Amino acid sequence: MIKRMGYLLMLLFVCLSGVAQAASCGSINDRDQRNYCYAKQGKGSCGSINDSNLKSRCFAEKGQGSCGSISDRDQRNYCFAKQGKGSCGSINNSDLKSRCFAEKGQGSCGSIGDKDQRNYCYAKQGKGSCGSINNADLKARCYAEKK
Repeated sequence: MIKRMGYLLMLLFVCLSGVAQAASCGSINDRDQRNYCYAKQGKGSCGSINDSNLKSRCFAEKGQGSCGSISDRDQRNYCFAKQGKGSCGSINNSDLKSRCFAEKGQGSCGSIGDKDQRNYCYAKQGKGSCGSINNADLKARCYAEKK
C-alpha cells in the first residue's frame, strides 16, 4: 500500500512538473506580453512590442533605455523604484504600489487587492504557486519567469 501511494505521488509530481515545463512565453495569448516575456528571456527584442509603455519598460529593464520614456505615471514611477532611482510611495495605484514594496522587501504581497496579482507576487517570492493564478496569460508568464 505504501509503495503504491509513493508511486502515485511520484506520478502526480511528474505530471505537475510537465505542466510547468509546458508553460512558456509562447503560452501567453497577448502578443505584447508574449514579446515582452521573450525579450526578458533574451529570446526576442523589446522592439517587437507595440504598446509604447511596455516597450519603454522593456528597454529600461534591459539597460537600453530610460524609465523616463514611460508615459504612464505609475508605471514610470514603478520602473524608477525598481532601479533604485525612486520610491514605491510615489505610485498611486494601490496594487502596483503594494507589489513594488513587496518586491523591494518592504511590504507584503498580502496587501495586493487583485487575487491573481497577489498570487503572482507570492509565486515570484517562492511563497506560492503559479498554479493558483486564474488569469491564463499571467499564469503562463509566471511559469516562464520561474524557469
